[in-house]
Amino acid sequence: MPGSPMPDTTPLDRWLDAAWAQTADVHEVEVEGATVRYRGWGLDATDKPGLIFVHGFLAHARWWDHIAPHFTDRFRVAALDFTGMGDSDRRPEYFRRQYGREILAVAQAAGMDRVTLAAHSFGAVAALYAASLAPERVERAVIIDAHVFRGEIEKGKLEVSERTYASRAEAIDRYRLIPPGTWPVPRIVSYLAENSMREDDGDWRWKFDPETLRSFHTERLRDDIRGLDLPVDFVHAADSEVVGPAEIASFLENMPRCHAAVTVPLSHHHIMIEQPVGLVAALNGIFAKRD
Repeated sequence: MPGSPMPDTTPLDRWLDAAWAQTADVHEVEVEGATVRYRGWGLDATDKPGLIFVHGFLAHARWWDHIAPHFTDRFRVAALDFTGMGDSDRRPEYFRRQYGREILAVAQAAGMDRVTLAAHSFGAVAALYAASLAPERVERAVIIDAHVFRGEIEKGKLEVSERTYASRAEAIDRYRLIPPGTWPVPRIVSYLAENSMREDDGDWRWKFDPETLRSFHTERLRDDIRGLDLPVDFVHAADSEVVGPAEIASFLENMPRCHAAVTVPLSHHHIMIEQPVGLVAALNGIFAKRD
């Protein structure tokens, strides 16, 4: 198992083992007719502010299992599964505004009166929209390698059928990152593959709902989130396939309270998979700042 100790372990192996050993508590909350599940670390420390990690497209809360535990010294930490992804319910259709409301529902269910949102890629727009809905609750947002204000995905452009596999091993073998990057940590990829599938009548399927690709409503939310009056930080992967100088410049132009971008070297788009220690260091630096 990826989370088990290995012979001749490296410092990174031991770092990952220590994080995975901090088992999350699993909770759920009903949001507009669907169950949203979320994972929590140190949620009983009610004297601390909240931190919610928000995943990217077709990902899930367990992408943060090796990241989230490193912040329990200063936060109550949660990571949610958007509906249609991970272990949350499926819906007939999916909306980014609804995802923003799911984030806020998790914050409320977890008893987080003050919350920081750390959102990767696709999750960024929903997180920023959540901040626009509840400025009294969301006090900071950290956007991780997302292009927010340049380009729109056309509705209906992506098509996919629900694939099934005869065995768990076959499904794991077919697991791929999109975009693939160049330096993913094999143990992290294995961990994610093992936690990205479900068994259904003897077949193995990915947890995400293909309808998220077929009917997802992009909804133009730029006007809703442009110029938010809260501290915002931007973490950028130096070798990102998704975000370049133009995307960074556009984000800074539209977010006047955003600090200069923090760049994580030797990383492509999935920073938490290629440079997890670098991402934790970058976030610790950001959280240590006072606005």
